[in-house]
Amino acid sequence: MSTLRTNALEGVDAKNSITIVAGAGNITTTNVQEGLVKSHLSASNAAVLEANDLNIASGTDNGTGTYTYTLTNNYSSDAELFGLTASANANAYYVQISDSGSTTSAIKVFVRNSSASAADSPHNIISMGILA
Repeated sequence: MSTLRTNALEGVDAKNSITIVAGAGNITTTNVQEGLVKSHLSASNAAVLEANDLNIASGTDNGTGTYTYTLTNNYSSDAELFGLTASANANAYYVQISDSGSTTSAIKVFVRNSSASAADSPHNIISMGILA
């Protein structure tokens, strides 16, 4: 097996896409700028971050079920930001990324119970978009 070590990869087209051959002819084209997860967090009830978080500088507890997470590296536009969320709690909680409260430098989230009331619960967020 060969190992390639480098500090930079650059695609040849304007989108900076890279074609990855995953063996036996399986080819995948990945857009490096748009196609990868740009931040990830796992938080306890009080916006306490975990050691394996990606691109999250800090978390703020804004009150019951409302949190703001400051990014280490900003997005180019808050319109580019979208995310996947999940509750770590076995109950029927859900997490929503705020369209109006998120910015290029922070993600605002709401945690709600099955009755749509604000509730504190551990939660996970994966966000994607184009970094500035």
